[in-house]
Amino acid sequence: MFLSLLTCRETIARLDDYLDRELSPREQTLVQRHLKICHHCTQIFRFEADLLDHMRQKLQRIEMPSDLKERILSSLPPEPQHTEKADL
Repeated sequence: MFLSLLTCRETIARLDDYLDRELSPREQTLVQRHLKICHHCTQIFRFEADLLDHMRQKLQRIEMPSDLKERILSSLPPEPQHTEKADL
């Protein structure tokens, strides 16, 4: 099977989805091939991957207040009551 190469613009447009593993196997391969030959895009990829890793580490250390879920649920409007239709 012949796979064409992506341009830098096409590769950069796919980096977020590539990092989130949301690309098809074919698109993953295309991005990987481009990153192997393009120093510029590889630098951008590394920056975004490092930033994402850093954010994930930071978010894991934030403790959620124990009553947060209860406060969120109590701030929501009540759900509408569903009534059964009377037989006509």
